[in-house]
Amino acid sequence: MTQKQSGRRKLRFGRSLMSRYILLILAAVLFVPVVLPIISIIYVVVVNNTNTNQAAPYGDVTRISNLWSREAENLDGASDEEIKARLEELHGSYPKSSMYRVNVSGETLFILGGEDVTLLKSTSPDGRTDTTLRWSLDSGQTTETHIPALWNVNNTVQFMKEASFRDPLTVVAYIGGDEQDKGQGFMIIEVPRSLLQMNQSNWPLELLYLGIVMTLIFLIFIMMSILFFARIRKRLIRLQTAMMTTGKEGIPLPVDIRRTDEIGQLEESFNQMVHQLSDSRYREREEEQLRKRLIAGLSHDLRTPLTVIRGHMHALHKESLSEQGDRSLHRMEAKMEDLGGLIDNMLSYNLLTSGKYTLKLEEKDMLRIVRETVAAWYPVWEKEQFEIDIDLPEEPLIWHMDEQGMRRILDNLFQNVIRHAASGKYIGISTREIQGETAIVIQDRGPGMQPDSDTKGTGLGLSIVDLLIREMGLRKRVDSSDTGVRTYIYSGKGDRGTTNR
Repeated sequence: MTQKQSGRRKLRFGRSLMSRYILLILAAVLFVPVVLPIISIIYVVVVNNTNTNQAAPYGDVTRISNLWSREAENLDGASDEEIKARLEELHGSYPKSSMYRVNVSGETLFILGGEDVTLLKSTSPDGRTDTTLRWSLDSGQTTETHIPALWNVNNTVQFMKEASFRDPLTVVAYIGGDEQDKGQGFMIIEVPRSLLQMNQSNWPLELLYLGIVMTLIFLIFIMMSILFFARIRKRLIRLQTAMMTTGKEGIPLPVDIRRTDEIGQLEESFNQMVHQLSDSRYREREEEQLRKRLIAGLSHDLRTPLTVIRGHMHALHKESLSEQGDRSLHRMEAKMEDLGGLIDNMLSYNLLTSGKYTLKLEEKDMLRIVRETVAAWYPVWEKEQFEIDIDLPEEPLIWHMDEQGMRRILDNLFQNVIRHAASGKYIGISTREIQGETAIVIQDRGPGMQPDSDTKGTGLGLSIVDLLIREMGLRKRVDSSDTGVRTYIYSGKGDRGTTNR
C-alpha cells in the first residue's frame, strides 16, 4: 500500500479509541442516575423474596380489615349460634387476636380472648359485669380494652375514636355489611400490630449492602479505565521500543499491526517509514557501489594517458627550449604530479571505503617514521622557503599502527600544508601531552580552515587521513584559527570513546 492510498484510508468510528473512550464517559455519567436505582430495586426484590423471617404472621392491616368486613357480610341473616361458631372458627386461625360481638340492643354477647390477653371482670354502676382485656405487647408495654356489658352512645363513640390509632389494631364491622341496617349488631376483632406490620428494616445492613455494591461497580469502572489506558500505554511502549531497536542495517524493524485504530494507523505510518528507509539504504548502497566502480575505472583509465604524457614531457627535457618554455614544462610537471597524487588518493579512498585496504598493524616507533618522512619533505619546504621547526624527543614513541598507512597520513598532512598554508611559510612538528598520551603536533601559520578558500581541493587527502586513523584505532584533533592550524595525532588508549576532529 502506498502512502497516498494509506492517506485515503478512513478510520471507522466504531473501531477508534475515541468511541471506546466515549463509552467509558457514558458509563460514568449513567452510573448514579441509572445504576443506583437498579441496584435499589434488585435489593428490595431480593430481600422481599428471601427474608421470610420478616413476613407478618397475620398479614397486613388491609388484609385483616378486608377479611373482617367480608366475614361480617357473609354472616348476614345468620343466627347468634352460627355467628358465634364462625367467630370461634376464625379465632382458631388467629389465636392471638380477640373477638367479640355486640347485638342490636348493645349487649355484649360473647368475648373470645387472645393467647396473650388477660380477661378482667368488673361491676358497672348499673350492676352489670363489664370486661377488660389486658394486652401484653411485644414492646413490653401493656394496654387495656374496656368492653362494657351494655353499649350506649357515649361509650360507643369513644370506642370508635380510640380504635383508629390504638394498639392493638381494632376493626369494627356491622353484620350484614350494611352500616345503615344495624339489625344484627356488629362484631369486633383486635390484633396486635406487631403481628401485622413488618419488622423495622435493618438500615445499617442495607446501607452497607448498597455501599459494597456501589463500591464494587465503581471499582469495576476504575479497572476498566485503567485497563483501557494501560493497553494504550503498552502499545505505545511497544512502538517506542521498535523505534529504538535497530536491525542489522541500523534501521528499525517493522511492527505487527493488531488493531486499526489511531495507534494502528501510527504503526502503519511507522512501517511505511521503515520501508522507505530500507529502500533509501538500498539505493544508497547501489549508488555507493556505482561510485566506487566509477572511481576505480577513472583511476585506471587516467593512469594510461598520464604515463604517456609523462613520457613525452621527459622527452621534451632533451630538446632545447626557451626560458619561458622551460618554466611552462616544469609547471606542467608539477601539475602532473598533483594529478598523479589525486589519482592515488582516489584509489586509496576507494579501497578504504570498500574495506579492501589491507593494514598490517605492528608495534612501531612513531618518531622514527616522522623523522624519515620529514627528511623526504625537507627539500620541498626549503624550495617553498618555509621556516622549518622540528622539536622531537630522542626517546622512542611506540604505537600499534601500519607503517605505510602512517607515512600516507603524514604525506597527506604535509601536502595539505603546502597547498593551503603556503602563505604562512612555516611548518612546525613537535610533541605534546594530550589526554594522558603523547601526541604528534603538526602546525602551520596559514589562514586556517576557510570554507570559501580559492585553494580548496577535493578533500580526498584529509578524508583518507581520517579513514586511516580510524582503521588503526588512533585519534585526531584539529584546532583552527586565523593564525594557523594545529593537527594532533595520538594513540587514544586513555580515551577510546572520544574523537575530536
